[in-house]
Amino acid sequence: MTQPTLDAVTWGETMLRLSPPEGFSLEDARNLEVWIGGAESNMAIALARLGKRVGWVSRLPANPLGRKIHGEIARHGVDTSRVIWAEDARAGLNFIETGAAPRPNLVLYDRAGSAIANLRPEELDYEYLASASLLHLTGVTPALSSSCREAWLTSAQKAHAAGRKVVLDLNYRAKLWPPQQARETLRAVFPHVHLVLGALRDLRLLFGVEGEPEQAAADFAKAHALPLLVLTLEAEGALAWDGNAALRHAAFPAQVADRIGAGDAFAAGFLFGWQERDVAYGLRCGNALAALQQTLRGDVSWATRADLLELVESSEVDPRRVKR
Repeated sequence: MTQPTLDAVTWGETMLRLSPPEGFSLEDARNLEVWIGGAESNMAIALARLGKRVGWVSRLPANPLGRKIHGEIARHGVDTSRVIWAEDARAGLNFIETGAAPRPNLVLYDRAGSAIANLRPEELDYEYLASASLLHLTGVTPALSSSCREAWLTSAQKAHAAGRKVVLDLNYRAKLWPPQQARETLRAVFPHVHLVLGALRDLRLLFGVEGEPEQAAADFAKAHALPLLVLTLEAEGALAWDGNAALRHAAFPAQVADRIGAGDAFAAGFLFGWQERDVAYGLRCGNALAALQQTLRGDVSWATRADLLELVESSEVDPRRVKR
């Protein structure tokens, strides 16, 4: 096994996110704010900003929109050298209306037939995807097309065969595929995965797990022979099952400006802490980065390593404090 050249690599779709200004609905908006957003690139950016060497791969349209997506990811230090450029292709669009209680977030996709949905499996550089210490995958990519499913499974198999850790974030999207199809696809990749990340609510929906979180995690991990399972519990924080015991960490308090991307920030924070120390530290870093990410608008985490460590190592958080 060759020495890894990156700490992590991931691949998937990043879309343009179009949102009305805060306090406006999509129907009433006169202008839309433009960001980028994708589960894999959100994680890659967050992890790169924490000082890790990260690569991101996708298939983008060779036009200004594709270059916009590429540039926004590369500016954070993410290696984008293996991006596939496609002529006469389109970028996926994601319209998000930020909710305010009691109104939930509204998400509308316009991504059918996007550049990556038309990916040919042979276009991916599997050697590059198996060159990092870990390969990060999500449950979004295989929902995009049959060719994406094939490439997604192949990338997991090759990275696992190369002795790398394969991390799967469930990231179930009900608007992309039904539970039964998602369940069958995810089960096919579990034998090649070292760590599964996900929301407990997705585990209950897709696999019908029952009971208290710790018991549900233990039962699911044992049933699928998973070495490590990490679950987010919304306001209750997160827990991990490592095959022997359950570990929990409470959520950090946050004044929420935008919840979109919090799960991806958690994943990046957990992977950072896990690589730096251990699972317990990963849970603390994951919860901390998720809290920081929600204080700003947009999918992307702008927290630095110093920002994260300041929160992780502090015993008390005072939002009234002014950094000078």
